[in-house]
Amino acid sequence: MEPNVFNQIANQYDTEERIQLARRILEKLNPTLSLGTKKTLLDFGCGTGLLGIPLTAQYKEVFFVDDSAVMLEVLQSKIKANGIENAKTMAVGDLAGSNVLPVDEILLSLVLLHIPETESAIQFLYRLIRPGGKLFLVDFDKNEKVSHPKVHNGFDQKTLRELFLKIGFRNVSSSTILEEKKVFMNEDASLFLLVAEK
Repeated sequence: MEPNVFNQIANQYDTEERIQLARRILEKLNPTLSLGTKKTLLDFGCGTGLLGIPLTAQYKEVFFVDDSAVMLEVLQSKIKANGIENAKTMAVGDLAGSNVLPVDEILLSLVLLHIPETESAIQFLYRLIRPGGKLFLVDFDKNEKVSHPKVHNGFDQKTLRELFLKIGFRNVSSSTILEEKKVFMNEDASLFLLVAEK
């Protein structure tokens, strides 16, 4: 088994660039979320919680799930330092046996590009959402300048919308929300937001 690269970078993950990008994503994301409704949110692939922590004030509960134990440790210390009581961290493997499912909404920000099997990942997430719930996906538009064996080089929005519909989601919409410099494998890139309802 190869080492988890995110375990190795977790303690240095919160760079000023990443913090600012998370803020810009949050600005675009906030109008689409069910803020103030006191629902449950699952931040899948949460990393150190740059997006999810600010959202804890808007949800009844936020569940932070990640594959990196060290990322979750960094996040746990932030939760403790900020006195956040409605947040819970867990490993991806612990999700199935937990009592937190189904959730009202799932947030997946800059995570899908790291998952080799796109369709099975979306099917997995579909099963975690209660009927009428939503999935919010932020990721990179397809970028031919990016080539890396461990990540997708972004996604074609139309193809992704069709895949979500095939899996069973409805009211699937997406649009490009940000244009950023040197943000994707040191290349300029655009980010999109896809919203899908179960």
